[in-house]
Amino acid sequence: MRIVGIAGSLRPGAYVWRLLEAAARELPETVDFEIWRGLEQVPSFEEGELPRPVADLWHRLSAADGALITAPAHSALPAQLGHTLDWISSARGGAVLVGKPVGVVTACPRAHEGMWTQIQLRRALGAAGAVVRGAELAVSPAPDQFDADGRLADQGYRARLRGVLDEICSLSLTGAGSLGRSAV
Repeated sequence: MRIVGIAGSLRPGAYVWRLLEAAARELPETVDFEIWRGLEQVPSFEEGELPRPVADLWHRLSAADGALITAPAHSALPAQLGHTLDWISSARGGAVLVGKPVGVVTACPRAHEGMWTQIQLRRALGAAGAVVRGAELAVSPAPDQFDADGRLADQGYRARLRGVLDEICSLSLTGAGSLGRSAV
């Protein structure tokens, strides 16, 4: 089983990067969790051939059984993440997300801010055909939630993150993701 992790922040060391790394620690060794690091190279969307970083992500997603996207809290979807989703859901990007289980989690100072981002991200992923499932998880206040080893310090957050990951894996294994339904 392979899952691709995508952090929706350009800032190195951002809490969403730490959340992806924490997710990797919660998965069993039988799951290959690969963090894609090309977001900063994605140009604004325009019709035409897929740019190299987008083609790289497309190939990784097409070979994966699911994806996990971590996003920061903003009043709108982070621009680079939006451009990336536009590219991979375009006609040139094909149907790489159709039927693919995708989990969405946020890390932010206040939980309600994370929910705004999740609503927008879930809607965009659903429009691209992804199967967006799992409980909403907004890790907050993010500065206080990671221990010295990079794990989520709160057992409740760790359990909820494992639940999101388990659901991605379960949908992939059962083929339920191939139904193309989305929950937005």
